[in-house]
Amino acid sequence: MTPKPLSLPCLEKSPEVYDDEYENPQGPETIDKTLETIREDPSIVKQNLAQLREWIAKHPHIRQCRTDARFLLRFLRARKHSFLGASQVLERYLAARIIHPAWFQRLDIHDPELADLTDIGFLYALKERTPDGCLVSLCDWGLLDPKRYTVDHSNRMHALLAEAYSEDALFQCAGAVAIFDLQHLQLAHHSIVSLSVLRQVAHYVNNAVPLRCQVIYAVNVPTGALWIVNGLLGFLNEKIRNRCSLFRNYDELAEKIDRNLLPKEYGGKEPISEHIRVFREQCERYRERMLTLDEMEIDLDHDEPYSRHAMLDDIEGGAVGSFRKLELD
Repeated sequence: MTPKPLSLPCLEKSPEVYDDEYENPQGPETIDKTLETIREDPSIVKQNLAQLREWIAKHPHIRQCRTDARFLLRFLRARKHSFLGASQVLERYLAARIIHPAWFQRLDIHDPELADLTDIGFLYALKERTPDGCLVSLCDWGLLDPKRYTVDHSNRMHALLAEAYSEDALFQCAGAVAIFDLQHLQLAHHSIVSLSVLRQVAHYVNNAVPLRCQVIYAVNVPTGALWIVNGLLGFLNEKIRNRCSLFRNYDELAEKIDRNLLPKEYGGKEPISEHIRVFREQCERYRERMLTLDEMEIDLDHDEPYSRHAMLDDIEGGAVGSFRKLELD
């Protein structure tokens, strides 16, 4: 049964009436500690929403942008209610959507390519969350057919997942755990990965992702793929890099994450198909709201740090240097 679609958000940067409706996270016993960590309370939420909305209304380059509470809290919660941090990520998020349309435009579960990647189990969110309420995603990267797909398709799938859960209050506050399974990686996959591609991905992850990424796990990493892993790590900032861990197999991974959360095929309770079904329903429910994101606009032809030139001109020299050092070690 197809879930009933939600109403569409307003994209006026200065509407007559703001949408203040939002949810407080519910569920885990640790939620009070989580809210304390991100410095959230009702008075701070009200104050920061007002400040961020005023900033958007006066922003000389933003033309259209959602201003509802559910949307803006993504950025405030991801940056522990720092107005400066939230506004910077929002600028870069809007810029990234325009600079990388192949990643962010038409995030539609009805799209044949996205539907296929979902059906084969390339990427999906697990049905249950961690005890702290973190959403867990599982990506079997080797299932990406290099004859048909590129890294852009992988990025688009990850954008679909992030946007499908972006208004979930628990996801915003508790964050996410990402698992990458590389067991099916083949030599042909190396042809669609390059240092330039890894740099672009890391630049976005470092600067423009409005979510709390708690940990990143890579499992079943073949020796031949270590250059990809080390290359990406070399481009990521230190904070994110320190949250990455590699495991030989799911037995080792089970020391870090409850195996019952995983699909039955990897020692969990429910089959992959059930996890995919729930993920697809989430994408269906938020489909129309995700498509309206394509209408947000920001002018990038200026000299600000999030301009077209600045977003594309990353500090490649320093990042490549880090990669080469990792490679030599």
